[in-house]
Amino acid sequence: MAPHRWAILIGGSKTAGFSTAVILAYLLSCPVGAQIRDPQQAALDDFVAARMLGTKCPSWQIDLAEARTRFAQLNLQPTDWQDGGRHASFFDERLSYYGSLLSRMSETRACAAAEEAFGPVGRVRRGWMKRQ
Repeated sequence: MAPHRWAILIGGSKTAGFSTAVILAYLLSCPVGAQIRDPQQAALDDFVAARMLGTKCPSWQIDLAEARTRFAQLNLQPTDWQDGGRHASFFDERLSYYGSLLSRMSETRACAAAEEAFGPVGRVRRGWMKRQ
């Protein structure tokens, strides 16, 4: 699997008929400076990003049925990222990272990023998020 990371594009981008700066995630899979992660960590990273975007943009939410299906395909269980789980520290680190990153983002930009990255034609995980 190729490495992947999130990039922030500063500047205008036409999304849903308006110009905005958006987070554009592209499929290349690990944070800058990190080693290539396994598919489970890549999925968890994207899940955390989608979850955090959903907190900033209430009109887009994680499609939990889709996430469960994809996690099952990767043999991931909720206990894997909960306290004491094998990916708990990674999950907590990503929550902190995305929380900090998204704290500076407006709701409008978060909604555009959610659609761009995780919506029906998302560039990171297609269909992980849906409109409410």
